[in-house]
Amino acid sequence: MSEQDEAFLRPFALTGGRTVGDGGTLPIETMVLARPERGDAARSPAHGRVVALCRNTQSIAEVAAYLSVPLGVARVLEADLTSSGHLERFETAMSDDVTIVSRLLDGIRAL
Repeated sequence: MSEQDEAFLRPFALTGGRTVGDGGTLPIETMVLARPERGDAARSPAHGRVVALCRNTQSIAEVAAYLSVPLGVARVLEADLTSSGHLERFETAMSDDVTIVSRLLDGIRAL
């Protein structure tokens, strides 16, 4: 098997062939946190790595980066773990209000 084949197969195997989790496509800034009362037991080693990583709050994008997996894989793993109660999800407030974005940009520029 070539390296390209392995690179393709690995994400496919991690998600069982799924490309979208039960929660749909989450924004990359969605934050997740492990629920310690559920323990570290998870469905697979990949799920276990996500739980361990999320002992501190992480965004979906950070999970993907730390685990070196595509964003879609991180989303599917997160959805599995949220539905099993291993993770708690904190979705971001969505707004079309331009003033929020303007205030955020002003704050960044002030740094």
